[in-house]
Amino acid sequence: MLKITKIQESAHDVLLKLEGKVTDQWAALLDGECRSILRQKKNVFLECSRLDYVDSRGVEVFSNFPRKQVTLMSAPRFVVELLHVGGGRS
Repeated sequence: MLKITKIQESAHDVLLKLEGKVTDQWAALLDGECRSILRQKKNVFLECSRLDYVDSRGVEVFSNFPRKQVTLMSAPRFVVELLHVGGGRS
């Protein structure tokens, strides 16, 4: 299960807190939420310190976000390593 909580929103940015697991079914939810914010021409900051697990679909979703508009914050080491190995963010 993935819990997405909007922590803060301004005219240009949205901060979302992610908790739990980004697996196949939940990756689509995360992608949809972030794409909705991006369509509003806002930057997305993802607070990831409470992520427990990310599967290959989750890595794909994170990797496909535009780097200049979506920022991962406080990502656990395993998430950073998965994204690096999967060809995503460094």
